[in-house]
Amino acid sequence: MKLRNRHFQRSRIPMAYLAGAVAAACLGFILLQSTKSAVPYPLYDQQLGAAERMEDAEKILKNALLLQGISIETDLDPNETGLIGPEWTILTTTLGDLEAKRSSLNPNFAALMVRFFHEAGLKAGDFIAVGASGSFPGLTIATLCAAEEMGLNTLTIASFGASMYGATRPEFTTPRMIQILSDAAIIPNSLLAVSPGADGDYGENPLFEDSRAIIAGLAAETGVEFIDFGPTNLEASISRRLQLFDEASDGGKIACFVNIGGASPNSGTSPYTLDFPQGLVLSPPRIPLSANRGLVYEYAARGVPVINLLNIRSLAAQNGLPYDPIPLPRPGEGDVYKTVRYNKPLAIATLAVAIGLLALAVLRRGKSGKEAKSS
Repeated sequence: MKLRNRHFQRSRIPMAYLAGAVAAACLGFILLQSTKSAVPYPLYDQQLGAAERMEDAEKILKNALLLQGISIETDLDPNETGLIGPEWTILTTTLGDLEAKRSSLNPNFAALMVRFFHEAGLKAGDFIAVGASGSFPGLTIATLCAAEEMGLNTLTIASFGASMYGATRPEFTTPRMIQILSDAAIIPNSLLAVSPGADGDYGENPLFEDSRAIIAGLAAETGVEFIDFGPTNLEASISRRLQLFDEASDGGKIACFVNIGGASPNSGTSPYTLDFPQGLVLSPPRIPLSANRGLVYEYAARGVPVINLLNIRSLAAQNGLPYDPIPLPRPGEGDVYKTVRYNKPLAIATLAVAIGLLALAVLRRGKSGKEAKSS
């Protein structure tokens, strides 16, 4: 009986070491969390410059809107940006979330784009391809302002179609906004081509019989190529975009693709469309083989970083930006300008103690086993 008790005690000894290792790890984690500090992001100055550029861009667009005699619907747009469009127009394609549209006008989204570009490894002179629907003009502005601040070469293909509250005014479309900001020297005119938008990128709106004709007229005013395959041919639309981006980027040297909104050629229409993550995507999910997989998957298949901007609530929550702020924050506000720094010596010490205790547990178990055999 005494022999059994002695063996039982010996077998329990390693558990004390294991418990100590777990306790050390938990205590270390608590201490690391309590001693962490926030420091400015390495590209803070460029972040702030991009946000200030976006703030200026929004003021210029608001003035241009008012000069056209277009009134601001303050019930929809309490921040009076002028960039919240009506619910239903000839350009409205789908339902839209009003709070998300207002949130995307926060100028600090431009700072987030600087962060994404930096984490994607981009450097001045790189080419980025931008596929923008009309759903989030704020995010298009943020992207172009961030790219300009970082010295990136931007190539943009914009769709006229927009979900509710986006760039739904035919007289104030996303391509028109880009032109206005280019004329004001806020950003270069990066517009490479335009397309109808709406279901299948065909621009057909069942509520307006003349929708395609009006969109064709708007496209003609831009002076760039109109990507329009009728009847609907999404595969051809995707293929033409890839060709245009490749030709304009000095032989296909696209360093990053940015998708803004949910335009069919960019997001795709395959069952895998909703599987594509939000924000910067360096490790994409399983890439489908279907021809309608969209540019996000086309570029992911090439190993090109993709920035997917669609779920604004998620993007804001994950990156320290407020959701539906009233009034809009000023440039420089938000956790997007910070990075967390942990106490490295404490982390190393915690790891060393935990590993040491585990090693002792293994050694002790081996010694106990030998003693048990000899007895």
